[in-house]
Amino acid sequence: MLRQYDTSVTNAISFDLEHWHSATLLSDEVDDPVDHIADSVSIVLELLRRHDVRATFFIVGELADEYPGLVRNVADAGHEIASHGHTHTPLFDLTPDSFEAELQLSSRAIEDATGVEPLGFRAPNFSITRETRWAFPILESSGYQYDSSVFPVRTPMYGVFGAPVRPYNVSLDDPFSSSSESTARCELVECPLSVADTRFPLPIAGGFYARLLPVSVLKEGIDWLNRHGVPANIYFHPWELNPDVRIDCSMPKRFVSFTGIEKTEAKLDQLFTSFDFGTVRTMIENEATAGSVSRQNTVRFGRTDGTNHTEPRS
Repeated sequence: MLRQYDTSVTNAISFDLEHWHSATLLSDEVDDPVDHIADSVSIVLELLRRHDVRATFFIVGELADEYPGLVRNVADAGHEIASHGHTHTPLFDLTPDSFEAELQLSSRAIEDATGVEPLGFRAPNFSITRETRWAFPILESSGYQYDSSVFPVRTPMYGVFGAPVRPYNVSLDDPFSSSSESTARCELVECPLSVADTRFPLPIAGGFYARLLPVSVLKEGIDWLNRHGVPANIYFHPWELNPDVRIDCSMPKRFVSFTGIEKTEAKLDQLFTSFDFGTVRTMIENEATAGSVSRQNTVRFGRTDGTNHTEPRS
């Protein structure tokens, strides 16, 4: 008999929309990349339509400039549009001033393409860490209402060990703590990527880890979080659902970049069937209702006339 999971918790599903060859591991391996953006996004949109799931798309601004019609189609399908920077440059390679400029360019490109004012941000390569904590006040002053860049486990490429595992209002003097003792807490909400402590801290959030792990382990991790009242926050790239996106590169890079790519769509099929999923924004609204983040954030998501920032212009 199939196991029944608790669907009272709405988890967040998001897709980072960027050129597959802009990934750090692959950028120096590709001389003449084949563009799979339209095909990959089509696979994702059909999967979401089939399960009646609304997702968040973190979109690179340059891609919105290059494919405004495609990005508008994503918004018109009812999905939340957020920023993934303008050039997909990790914050490690930016200064505070150049990061602020990236945010402005990205917001303008997305709004020009879709009529959407992006309220959320995800740093390329999850590059908001202790070394780049200067990003938080810039995000808030730039009008962003949430960030989803913190990975609460240390990996060879990114992560902040010991960071909270559920959404919280950021404290500008201690941005990786949700402790009530932290001062200077602002309205900016951090939505960390998911780590489940089933037997040991397990990064189930998506990408390589979700492609590598069996779907039974992903389900166990999401179920563990939900049973503890914590929504899961998982992500993928559209190209990770497209088996045509492969290149001949070194074995380590091929393993990290393409392992399990032929099974990603089937895994998401099973996760969408077993659990409730929605946008990152929906997760924040539910957390505000539960008292985990400030209720001010749900007010800020709507205009005073009752319309919604994330609805496309007609």
